[in-house]
Amino acid sequence: MKRLIYILAVVLVVVMASGCTSDEWASNKTYSGNGITFTYPGTWGENATKTVTVPAGSNSLAAVGSNDEGFAVGSITASGLDTASIQNVLNQLVQEYQTQGYGDSKSISVDGSTATMLTTTSKDSSGYYTTIAFWVKNNSLYYAAYVSSTNSTQNMEKILGSLKTT
Repeated sequence: MKRLIYILAVVLVVVMASGCTSDEWASNKTYSGNGITFTYPGTWGENATKTVTVPAGSNSLAAVGSNDEGFAVGSITASGLDTASIQNVLNQLVQEYQTQGYGDSKSISVDGSTATMLTTTSKDSSGYYTTIAFWVKNNSLYYAAYVSSTNSTQNMEKILGSLKTT
């Protein structure tokens, strides 16, 4: 009996140490095009079946996902503006999204820049949460949007952690 308890304890420690991560990241895929590169889960595909709503006036650069998760990244035209003015636009976008039901902002790193990330505080009518991030890189304003049936931002953060502009 003691041996069985010991074996169960060892198995429990191994499972906890492994993080019980899903196998969607077991074999990653890489998107490379339109001036960006990033890694995403191997179970996803390009031209995601799950629709991601993106900011008005933006240029979509890539969309990937599965039947129940979607990720899109793009840029927002800010022609003729300097970095400080573009940062002002970013701050205005964050405020606008917060008034639309997005929660507190969180800072994360994207390609050496600080991004502001916000997640909806409740599901939309389709049963999905939306997370959006904005950042400035090379005098351009970028966004990323992610939809999921859970309010976890783990996949979004993992993708953004691998994203590079070229």
